[in-house]
Amino acid sequence: MHPQKLKKVMKHYLTYKQLLIFLIAILNITIVYAQLESSDSLKIDSIINKLYNEGKIHGGILVAEGEKVIYQNAFGKADRTLDLPNTVKTRFVINSMGKMFTAVLTLQLVEDGLITLSDPISKHLPWFTHPRANDITIHHLLSHRSGLKGYFDEQIKEDLEFFLPQREVLDKMAMLELNFEPGTGFDYTNTGYLLLGEVIMKYREADYYTVENQRIFLPLGMNSTYNSTSIYGPGSSVYYLQNGSPATPFPHGNYRGDGGEKSTLQDLHKFMVALGNDKLLKPESWNLMFQKHSYPKEASRPFGAHFEPYGYGCSVMDLPFKGENKALAIGHGGAGYGSSNYMLKFIESNRIIIHWNNEFLTPLPPELLEELAKL
Repeated sequence: MHPQKLKKVMKHYLTYKQLLIFLIAILNITIVYAQLESSDSLKIDSIINKLYNEGKIHGGILVAEGEKVIYQNAFGKADRTLDLPNTVKTRFVINSMGKMFTAVLTLQLVEDGLITLSDPISKHLPWFTHPRANDITIHHLLSHRSGLKGYFDEQIKEDLEFFLPQREVLDKMAMLELNFEPGTGFDYTNTGYLLLGEVIMKYREADYYTVENQRIFLPLGMNSTYNSTSIYGPGSSVYYLQNGSPATPFPHGNYRGDGGEKSTLQDLHKFMVALGNDKLLKPESWNLMFQKHSYPKEASRPFGAHFEPYGYGCSVMDLPFKGENKALAIGHGGAGYGSSNYMLKFIESNRIIIHWNNEFLTPLPPELLEELAKL
């Protein structure tokens, strides 16, 4: 073939090849990051109704693509005696999902130069007199790598009294041996997040809930999120135990840092939209929060929070997203006295799922993600 003709053919071949590569790339993006549309709401409703009829959900759910809410609805009774339904506006206790707030507030302290992640807790909380306080860092607390025993676990075993003041709880936890050497394991502990709450209050010179309100809720317009000393509050539903009886009102201890706020689907949606943007933290802080710091293989006990890698105040997961494809998501669950919840966000696509129950059920049924991935 004449050199000029060959050159012309190769030019067309390269152009075609480049176009093909481009089309394949676009197709892959479409497959992995396909968005749900409002037109999918009926299909989503069918999926969730099926889960409700199977007894797998009993509460509210919201599905969004970034700021755009695709679907929200509520199922079951807020009060069985009065025959009142749950609604999308119902306020519910978020339990440990509040640890995401604590992680954000802690990283804000780091950004402001008030603490560093490598600081030992003895530097900031000298009154916490655990013999290993010099060896446990802020990083260890955020990622559940401190080895500290969980105060709630001790209460369940009846080795620690319920409803003690927070400082008294921490003083008693300071007397217990570690479960493992700091930094060598992964064990989810509420104790660590109470200590983070104490650090936040020290440097912001205000009550934890005041700081939370000023630095997260007000900037994001989360006007229905608040704290109360009871599991119940304005606009909340009755919580039902596994035997079907209602949970009796009681003061939950009003602890600072490990969760327990009350919120709504709409407010938590605002928070999840803000994850990753500059309204709350700088990009480098989000990268640290979403990094896998602790792994299931490092956990010594079976427990829901240990089934996925953990970052700072959130699990970091590969979850079903589109067809057979999975995508990276961050989120946190919460379970308590007759309640269970989960909120997550797929990082690249910004898909958000928030779910709460006023019965003690699986916080996020795996079937929900699997069925959404088929749409």
